[in-house]
Amino acid sequence: MKLLRQLHLAVLSIALISATNAFAAEFRVEGSSFVLDGKSLQIRSGEIHYSRVPKDEWRSRIQMAKAMGLNTVCTYVFWNLHELKKGEFDFIGEKDVAAFIRLCGECGMHAIVRPGPYVCAEWDLGGLPAWLLAEPGIRLRSTNPKFMEPASEWMRRMGAMLQPLSVEQGGPVLMVQLENEYGFYGSDSGYLDELQRALRSGGYQGTVFTSDGASEDALRHGGRPGILKAVNFGSGAETAFGALHKASPGQPDFTAEFWVGWFDQWQRPHHWIDAHAKMADFDWMMRHGASFNIYMFHGGTTRGLMTGGNWEGRYRPITCSYDYAAPLDESGRPTEKYRAFRAAIQSALKDGNLPDIPKIPGTGSMGNIALTEQCRLMDAIPEGQTNATLLTMEDMGQTTGFICYRTTLDGPAEGSLELGKVKDRVYVLLDGKVVGISGRSVKGAAVALTVPEGKHRMDLLVENMGRINFGKYMIEEHKGLATPVVFNGKELGPFVQVGMSMQEPPKGTYHEIKDGKTQGSATLYRGMMKVGGPCDTWIDMRGFGRGILWLNGRNLGRYWKVGPSQGVFVPGCWFKKDEENELVVLELESEKCPTELPTSAKAIWGNDNRDGLR
Repeated sequence: MKLLRQLHLAVLSIALISATNAFAAEFRVEGSSFVLDGKSLQIRSGEIHYSRVPKDEWRSRIQMAKAMGLNTVCTYVFWNLHELKKGEFDFIGEKDVAAFIRLCGECGMHAIVRPGPYVCAEWDLGGLPAWLLAEPGIRLRSTNPKFMEPASEWMRRMGAMLQPLSVEQGGPVLMVQLENEYGFYGSDSGYLDELQRALRSGGYQGTVFTSDGASEDALRHGGRPGILKAVNFGSGAETAFGALHKASPGQPDFTAEFWVGWFDQWQRPHHWIDAHAKMADFDWMMRHGASFNIYMFHGGTTRGLMTGGNWEGRYRPITCSYDYAAPLDESGRPTEKYRAFRAAIQSALKDGNLPDIPKIPGTGSMGNIALTEQCRLMDAIPEGQTNATLLTMEDMGQTTGFICYRTTLDGPAEGSLELGKVKDRVYVLLDGKVVGISGRSVKGAAVALTVPEGKHRMDLLVENMGRINFGKYMIEEHKGLATPVVFNGKELGPFVQVGMSMQEPPKGTYHEIKDGKTQGSATLYRGMMKVGGPCDTWIDMRGFGRGILWLNGRNLGRYWKVGPSQGVFVPGCWFKKDEENELVVLELESEKCPTELPTSAKAIWGNDNRDGLR
């Protein structure tokens, strides 16, 4: 098997070669400088995640980076996006990260690649596959064999993919990052050594670096002697680089993440961070020739329910909008910050003018989208399997979406439904109607339940709102019900269990909405629209409560009235021109919904619950 795996990796490496050695370059670290073909190089990089931008828009975003004065694009590679099921890899279409990297080269840009295996990035479980959590006794980000073996296989694959894309082979890749901010998590040098061995055994022979926060301890614990280090910070450039040089004397000034904005969490205001707040540090780096990566240059949108979460004394899920107050907004248009950074780069450079800013069509409104049909969600749930014990999402081999636990109750009965530790949000439905909401995203775990006379179906619909992506609590992120369900002191069960990834809308039988009468919570709504001139737009969800949207079967992400984002961004390239487009809305909580959805030329921000729980 080992020989077959090595042969496969060798074939993969050959297949990915897109340039001959005639275009090869020499990149190295020489004292306190980066040197490319004998000339000192200031790396001016911007972070763009291929998975948060439609493939049709990759070139536009890269060209925008070049026009701002950047010479490099940096991206994470998300392991769990490519290996949803153990041993099954997908690098096709929107997931073709090698095509994204090659496109950087075609646009005259270098590339920096950060393949993890852990990446953080406000992404589900920090990019680690959820199926790892189904392994009893596993220790994440460690030499524990249950983690190290699949992580090493991932890094070998990355080595095979990235070697033919390296500058030494005529490609755009200058450097590859090992792990990510490991100094905040652990200090096992053997773990980092194993990852580097796996990357090298896959074929990658170029420059490797680590990146950590701006403290000596983090930089030392997260790195290895002899390996280039990068420091991450949002302010205090001179101090941060001072810490870097104490941990690694004499190396180049290099930040892998200069945070120019910040991510948003549900139930909190949008982060408005203007250009002025970042200009002093940016000017300092330009004046001193420091190499930097702007995080984020363009954030985009986290689709497919792959958002992460934080633990801050309580669970804090991340929004789907990854606007990040970046130089390019969520739609890819330049902001005040873009123009300020561009002016600073232009002023500091001595080798000519910057390219013109590309002209791109404006965003727009496409009018209202009429919702004409509806279907009860519980009528669209497929058949499940009866289990004697409660299974989590990870036990079922599922990454995203919902698990439904179904049983029957005899009435009349009235009392407290105890659900224990729910991750993350559970809708209690009696005969298809939501009668309570519980879980760690609301106040309290118990639900007061009244059961009428006779037999009644009870569904416990548990939503995965995003696995924690940072810190020690990641290992505990099993989604679903973990403890027995008790009603009036009696344990309930067995349950029929069915998992729904929600990558596509559930298939059910729809009925016409008559006289504007919507069925209320836990309902799918559908509408069709023909578009003559598609454009980038936001769907205005302020009339709805909480749920998910799909366009032509593609998961657009979540909406939630608690904000901060009140609209869902839709790229114009995902509409079918002059054809019918299907929009499906899953509304989970509101009892009455509008039957028309407005579209907007601008992002919609607001928050009617600044820091409360619902």
